[in-house]
Amino acid sequence: MAFEKRLKAVPLQLFTADGTNLGKVTIPGACAFKVKQQVILNSSTAGPLRLEVKRVDGDTVLFVGPIGDHQHKSSILDRTDISAYLIADGASIFAEEQKRPNIPEQEIERLTYEEEPTVARRVVVVDECGDKYGATNRFPVDAVINLDATKLRYHKIFNKLVTTANVEEFVSLPDKTEIITIMVRSNKACKLQYSFVLGESGTKFITIMPGVRKEITNINLVGVTPLYFQLSLTENNGTIVEIETWNS
Repeated sequence: MAFEKRLKAVPLQLFTADGTNLGKVTIPGACAFKVKQQVILNSSTAGPLRLEVKRVDGDTVLFVGPIGDHQHKSSILDRTDISAYLIADGASIFAEEQKRPNIPEQEIERLTYEEEPTVARRVVVVDECGDKYGATNRFPVDAVINLDATKLRYHKIFNKLVTTANVEEFVSLPDKTEIITIMVRSNKACKLQYSFVLGESGTKFITIMPGVRKEITNINLVGVTPLYFQLSLTENNGTIVEIETWNS
């Protein structure tokens, strides 16, 4: 939920390190707090103490100090000794919902102004802790990716039985085939010769040597395409040529 004129409450967080005399608070989620926000520290021995956030330093550290008002001036650099707030005593910090602190309009102008010679308004994308995104602080991205559950139906295996050596055979590859793998299922030293033109598997062809698996990638066949091939020799009961295709 966003508030136009108020800071939302921050749930209680337990200290993960003892408080220090320099007002250092170490908690799991420091970025939930804002500078100038009033917070309440508590523990089983030190009791409640209302202070002001003076600095948020990274994901887990913030610094607190005295609250300033029209009677008591308080610098953003002031710190309060909170060394009495210990992990062993269940030290914690939280913030109530409260009015946003006023920021003078001139200060906003200065904060967004790039010095000469640039002379421009700055727009810098940062995370919730004010850190710039980059190689060590990646920009978070949420996405819903719908994978095609029917993709497997575009995968096809051909087991072509070849009974006679040096005779051209063929299989019809599916439309839009992108990947083809070919190999011979045999213990014999039979070579496979293939071509995409009728009659050329014995004259103008590519050879797949025995025991080799040939893979053809980055293609996009248009229409049903015949793959022609022949073997240099076959086994008594014929030899299987294994062809596998993937298409989108």
